[in-house]
Amino acid sequence: MILEPINSITSLEFYKKVAQRSPGRTILYLAYLSALYAIGSAVWLNLYSMPLQMKTVEWLADKVPTITFADGRLSSAAKEPVTLRHPDFSQIAFTLDTGRTDPVTPEMLRDSKVTAYVTANAMYTLTPGGKVEVHDFSKARTVKPQVIDAARWRAMGQTMAAVEYPVALCGCWLVYFFWKLAAAAFFSLVALSINRSAGAGLSYRAIFSISAYAQTLALALTLIAMLASDLPPLLHLLNGNANVIALSVTTVYIWLAVRKNAPLPPQPVS
Repeated sequence: MILEPINSITSLEFYKKVAQRSPGRTILYLAYLSALYAIGSAVWLNLYSMPLQMKTVEWLADKVPTITFADGRLSSAAKEPVTLRHPDFSQIAFTLDTGRTDPVTPEMLRDSKVTAYVTANAMYTLTPGGKVEVHDFSKARTVKPQVIDAARWRAMGQTMAAVEYPVALCGCWLVYFFWKLAAAAFFSLVALSINRSAGAGLSYRAIFSISAYAQTLALALTLIAMLASDLPPLLHLLNGNANVIALSVTTVYIWLAVRKNAPLPPQPVS
């Protein structure tokens, strides 16, 4: 099965074997394709997302004053409000003001051009609708004081990295598998029409298998596009242009594969 994706792209003769596959074997192949996509997603995470996340963690570790959380309140050594903006994304910004306990208004957030305002007893975030969402710290009391310093930020970054890779692998595999399974069912309807017009006389089992394997080139193109850009995994599945290309190339492969499996026309008797 390891080389079957290559055969699915390069050999029409291979589709004669595909037409003999059982449904279980075909579904196993889709699971294998989904695993390749999940691995590609983890590579994307390592190339694009993780370096930016680690840079953000270092920014937080360097710029955020040491914070202590105890008895439902925050405290820090900073006597004045501190506003921090992400060095690469100015829209990511927040103000830390542990000397304040009064509520924060939407106007304060908009005037300061920050998305969050952290006070001693709450965090206020501005929603896309212009309203302020309040996160009350008093509801999150701890047994002993918690110190958030540079080392703590870096430790949280390492924990985040350790968790994200398995989550990306499992999540992308699961979503892509069911996406491709549904796509195989859809393309089998296209294949039924081609089967009828070509007079191939293939069973639905053969048509379903061909429809699953014919999606391999679309997967290859998706992986290339994903690793060559900073568009996150799974968003490619919602990209209109990418789906038009996938629909086109998969339909062409189905047409060629069905015709390859069609019986030869009777030869004239000499």
